Amino acid sequence: MTQIILVTLIVLVCAAYWLQKLAPATLVPFWRTLAGLLRNTQHFTGLRRRAERLATPGGLRTGCGACKNCDGKKGGCH
Repeated sequence: MTQIILVTLIVLVCAAYWLQKLAPATLVPFWRTLAGLLRNTQHFTGLRRRAERLATPGGLRTGCGACKNCDGKKGGCH
């Protein structure tokens, strides 16, 4: 019984990871709910900040769209 629970938990975590990578908009309600639940507690502040960032529609991107090198000396995305 413990093995089934453990394998199910691992499969769910892997599925959530790939779903976040491939279609992040589908997990926005989950992150929004998690951020709301953690906002009332003083624990897990790092997880709360990450959940709040992932709950916003533009929170997944940095720089110009998905480019992370916009702030470099060369300017612009490449």
